[in-house]
Amino acid sequence: MNAQRGAETASAAVEAWQRCLERRRAGAEPEAGLDQAVAAVLPRGGLTEMPPEGLRVVVGTQAIGSVEELPDEVLVGWAYDAAAGEAGPSGYDRLIVDLLEGGFRLVSERAGLPAPVAGQEAAPPFRVVRGRRDGYRVRDYRPGDEDAIFDLYRETFGVAQDPEHWRWRYVDNPRGGPRISLAFSPEGELVGQYCAYPVRWHGLPPLGPDDSHQVGDTMTRPSARTVGRGPTSLLARTGRHFYAVHCRNRIAFNYGFNTGNITKFSCRFLEAEVVEDAPYRELPPSAPLGRGIRFRRHYDLRRVTERSEVGAAFDALFERVSGRYGLLVERSAEYLRWRYLDCPVEGPELIAAYRGGRLAAWVAAMRFPDRVEWGDALVDPAELGALRVLVDEIRVPDFPIVGWFSERPRWWSRELDSLGFVRRPEPQSLVTIQVPFVCRDAHARLRRAYYTKGDSDLF
Repeated sequence: MNAQRGAETASAAVEAWQRCLERRRAGAEPEAGLDQAVAAVLPRGGLTEMPPEGLRVVVGTQAIGSVEELPDEVLVGWAYDAAAGEAGPSGYDRLIVDLLEGGFRLVSERAGLPAPVAGQEAAPPFRVVRGRRDGYRVRDYRPGDEDAIFDLYRETFGVAQDPEHWRWRYVDNPRGGPRISLAFSPEGELVGQYCAYPVRWHGLPPLGPDDSHQVGDTMTRPSARTVGRGPTSLLARTGRHFYAVHCRNRIAFNYGFNTGNITKFSCRFLEAEVVEDAPYRELPPSAPLGRGIRFRRHYDLRRVTERSEVGAAFDALFERVSGRYGLLVERSAEYLRWRYLDCPVEGPELIAAYRGGRLAAWVAAMRFPDRVEWGDALVDPAELGALRVLVDEIRVPDFPIVGWFSERPRWWSRELDSLGFVRRPEPQSLVTIQVPFVCRDAHARLRRAYYTKGDSDLF
């Protein structure tokens, strides 16, 4: 029955598409949403200039066929197949990916509902896309692309990318990878990248995915930044390919930390929303910790340097206290080993506080010539004395301690206040942004989440 229903829907879609094209060729006024969609993406008279093989219709999960054999300009109607269930939206993503990988710039897109015809099967809703081939192709990462990625990074940012650090972040991540979309010029030069690494969050809705993406290292070669504008730029094309291949129906949300023009671009063309300003705090050098010294005798402090030292006790702490934090990145032993011990470049110190043999808290911090950067922490709220001891431990005379710490949960924020941490504007004016996928209310959830600089690629 489903197969028969699907065939009837497909037949109705093809008929509706053909009727629409005939009306447009005849110069008739648009009758319905589909007519208006075609008229919007193709100027009056443009249809007669299109080669017949460039006028296509695909339904549901159907493929467009060999993209290489298409003419340099196409008009494609994609119809949602009701019988295909959740495969319908992914069918449109598949069409877009095929066009992007085939070297097409997506000139315009519209949605529209065909006019009903008495006595005939109702046609499904359409999306109409007009594409023009310019030779810039976007595809997924392939082993061996590394050297081109490193060259692009060096030209874009003016510094070399460490190959081992890149592999640690994008290939050896315990949550999977690499998740990278790449744009190439007609001559085969790598000119753009959109990528992220997966992060698991605790506290998301139980029926959805736990993974999100921390987005980083997005870049376009300076010589290619004038290719396209806005939604047809290489950054937008590469981001869209990444969303279709790695995000839609797969992960909860993307998140990251941006500033300036890239924030504006992401919000306008890549579906991003600003959550809030990055929550920067500073402990001035003169601030007294007072009770930290008195609490010190209760705790055994250990600098963690070996993977074998991060095991069941760290998992037990997270399981015991995660409910007091709300939504937060899953700070499991596996994650901490990868994040702070496996990193091939010199990184943060991981310091743990034990009381009576049980792990009470840990912090991650880095020392710089002018400050201590406190990047991460997990503390049992019943052991707040451990927090004071650990902050005292990472402190350097005459240096401030700085870090990102969200205002949530309230008990945590109040404790930072009592320690003397004051709120400051983030020095680079960074903001937290997100793009929702399966978790459509990610914006509201992140505004209630606990996160730190350690949850970014900037620490």
